Amino acid sequence: MSARFAVLVLAHHQPRVLGALLESLDHPSIDVYVHVDAKSDLAPFLAAAPERDGLTYLRERRTVSWGGLSIVEATLDLIAAARDSGHRHVRFTLLSGSDLLIAPLDDVLAAWSTDTEFLRVDHRLTGPGALRGHVVARRHFADRSGPGWARLSGRLPRRVDDTIPLVQGSMWWSLTSTAIEEVTGFLAAHPRWLRFHRQTLAADEVVFTSILAASPLADRIAQHVDRERDLPSYLARPVHGMHHIDWSDRTAINPRTFTLDDEGDLRRSPAMFARKVDESAWPLIEAFRAGRAVTP
Repeated sequence: MSARFAVLVLAHHQPRVLGALLESLDHPSIDVYVHVDAKSDLAPFLAAAPERDGLTYLRERRTVSWGGLSIVEATLDLIAAARDSGHRHVRFTLLSGSDLLIAPLDDVLAAWSTDTEFLRVDHRLTGPGALRGHVVARRHFADRSGPGWARLSGRLPRRVDDTIPLVQGSMWWSLTSTAIEEVTGFLAAHPRWLRFHRQTLAADEVVFTSILAASPLADRIAQHVDRERDLPSYLARPVHGMHHIDWSDRTAINPRTFTLDDEGDLRRSPAMFARKVDESAWPLIEAFRAGRAVTP
């Protein structure tokens, strides 16, 4: 039996862009599971990319907030759906509904068949060399709505859970089934640790990275700040796991949205996916769907 791969997609808008991504991943070895934010109407997504063999939408959906633990919880729901499907997946890959496949699918399948954990660790949040400690040392209320919670967020100190050292990196990863077992096993054994991260800023960038960086699989992590001598150069690299992401504006809340002008850079990138695109970049999406360059 050939290997099967689970793709987990978090989406909240732009059904047409999601539809193009899912079309590019239509392959007998790939099973896709999609969580659409409960704040969004599911019908336009089903219209843009109807369910089929290998494509499942979660019907029990969460309201997801930027920077909140709700993103982690929705991701864990996707993992559970894939594991409950009856298929034995050798790899799980987390994508956004605003992603674009920029590599040949055969190359992606080959990379997925390795034992590399495509994960990027950027900062230590606790212990020697720690940076950005406020992410975990203060209480943040991203999953709470209202001006009062917004004013309190980031102002109240707290004692940091020291069960394992905490690190931060990109939330977009591609992990072997062994790594997924490591994560889910740790969370089952340490429920209070996950509850602690209810008030962590951008918990999605901390939970998976911290567990795996502290695990026996740490040497398999593709990108880790501890192996880098030139920190500014490392942080400036646009490859995050399997994603090409432009964080050149270090003050921005979101990465830059790619346009057709970026086609050349994306085709030269060693990454497999680009984040992010929107409908204004439809010529770029079409260029990669066609499989041939549009711009010089």
